[in-house]
Amino acid sequence: MELLTGAGLWSVAIFTVIFILLVDLMHRHQRWTSRYPPGPVPWPVLGNLLQVDLDNMPYSLYKLQNRYGDVFSLQMGWKPMVVINGLKAMKEVLLTCGEDTADRPQVPIFEYLGVKPGSQGVVLAPYGPEWREQRRFSVSTLRNFGLGKKSLEDWVTKEARHLCDAFTAQAGKGEC
Repeated sequence: MELLTGAGLWSVAIFTVIFILLVDLMHRHQRWTSRYPPGPVPWPVLGNLLQVDLDNMPYSLYKLQNRYGDVFSLQMGWKPMVVINGLKAMKEVLLTCGEDTADRPQVPIFEYLGVKPGSQGVVLAPYGPEWREQRRFSVSTLRNFGLGKKSLEDWVTKEARHLCDAFTAQAGKGEC
């Protein structure tokens, strides 16, 4: 009973935190090295967030590219990422691993907004048979409405001109 009071409680808490961090680190290392390309060693919980300048991400990724090559991995918090730099590496990955790179990331805000697995449409849906079916339907419907035909282009140009005129009129009144 004395162990869980005062200074003893702090010792147990510190030991528990260190133990959890070590288990997390070992688990990530074991899972990480077999599935992902080399990259900087991630910190427990934070991943590589402290090693990347979020204000100047392109420069940070350029420095990491110089060290780890055109294809390397990062862990942003709990999310693993594979970074692909260079035209040659991008072309190779997109041609040889097309199915793996065609999907979209899971974005938590979509779940919060109520976007469910069957209601994502073509833009937000994950790559798969449902997405291909929706895309096929969308393209055929848009073609039926005149997509790719000269008449639709003229109509869109005319509507855009009317929209620009409306914006100009509103700006002249000082309402914008």
